[in-house]
Amino acid sequence: MLFGGLFSELVDQRVAKGRRYALEPLLCGLLLAVLSGATSLRKMELFLNERLKQLNSLFGTHWKKAPTWVGIRRFMLKLDVQGLEEALRQHAGKYSSSGVALQFVALDGKALRGSASRVTDTRSRQLVSAFAQLDLIVLGHVEVPEKTNEIPATQALIEELALSGRVFTLDAMHCQKNTFSSLSSWCRRVGSSERQPARVVCCLPDDPEVSGPRTTAYRP
Repeated sequence: MLFGGLFSELVDQRVAKGRRYALEPLLCGLLLAVLSGATSLRKMELFLNERLKQLNSLFGTHWKKAPTWVGIRRFMLKLDVQGLEEALRQHAGKYSSSGVALQFVALDGKALRGSASRVTDTRSRQLVSAFAQLDLIVLGHVEVPEKTNEIPATQALIEELALSGRVFTLDAMHCQKNTFSSLSSWCRRVGSSERQPARVVCCLPDDPEVSGPRTTAYRP
């Protein structure tokens, strides 16, 4: 079991003939490569090559050589993306604080660097992430569909995470009743100035019998 079994429940979707490298140790090796600053497939290959001996010792594997960047690409294309996201959310949930009086969760969308292509006229892929500010951990991601924007994606992420007793901070573009309805409870907007953009601050009550909103002032 590697990394506390983070990837142990993932289903390997590759055909048996193409499984030279087991899913769990290879995925952990690629994660270490990214954490070490690898920003491309070739840099991931270079990291695995340079640390092959240490990785074999850490993972209990017997790799004679690291996979090429082409092999890494094929491996990543076969990953169960939904299963991987669920595994990461469960892992983040284990480290999420409980019993804290006030917790803030920041939701924001970002474009993935390098995902756009002028050759194929492809726009950048975008992800919306939920970040727990107290625990300094990402609770979950959701990809923004190509023909829409981050507003419905944010609403879907809020519903999927099903968090209560949190203060959600979002960009001013989310000042819509559908977003408020996704949060299921009392919301209010904090004003803005030239130097400080408006934010939507939404607070879900811990106590279901609370009869009114908790007016928590927050200015990022």
